[in-house]
Amino acid sequence: TYQVWNEGAASSHHEDIAARPKLSELLNEIRAENVKHLWVFDQSRLSRNDFVASTIRYECNKAGVTLYTKDGHYDLSNPTDAFTRQILDATSQLENALRAERSRIGKLQRVKQGQWHGGPPPFGYELKNRKLSIKKEEAEWVFKIFDGYASGISTTSVKGILDQNGVRPRRRKGTWSIGSLQALMKNTHYRGTYRYRDSKSGETVDVECPRIL
Repeated sequence: TYQVWNEGAASSHHEDIAARPKLSELLNEIRAENVKHLWVFDQSRLSRNDFVASTIRYECNKAGVTLYTKDGHYDLSNPTDAFTRQILDATSQLENALRAERSRIGKLQRVKQGQWHGGPPPFGYELKNRKLSIKKEEAEWVFKIFDGYASGISTTSVKGILDQNGVRPRRRKGTWSIGSLQALMKNTHYRGTYRYRDSKSGETVDVECPRIL
């Protein structure tokens, strides 16, 4: 008999076991000795973090679990297999780290060339040739939002106007929230510039973009 623990894309976003309920369920089943054979496509599906990977290997070894990947199977109670698995895990972690570093550097270079760094563009913009371009129908509402607020209309009233006209936010299902409107009005893009900060190096880049206000 077999059971599938499918956590979707969670393994690519969280390394903390507590933040991955499916992995926690699997480890509990291993500790209860209900699992004897475990198959994953790649070690990174279990974890890219050395501490978490070591925890999984320890629990598998303790419960006598044979680990299978696309590259073969490993009896973790066997010293040679355990050593081989550790080497492969370390190699996988290095490859992931190098890939992430290349991605980070590439993103920073694109930003320096005036290109959008990734993710959905702000409300009022769309992407053309990887750069921000004004989306006319949304940009008109951006102007109305700022114009209304500058005229003394409350944020709540501005929200009501947007909702009544069926204007929907970019990243939120349903209607606007007060928080999303306040965040929009703090957005510097509409003045024709925004700042990108590389989280690792701390380097900041000021990027020009089409001005709406």
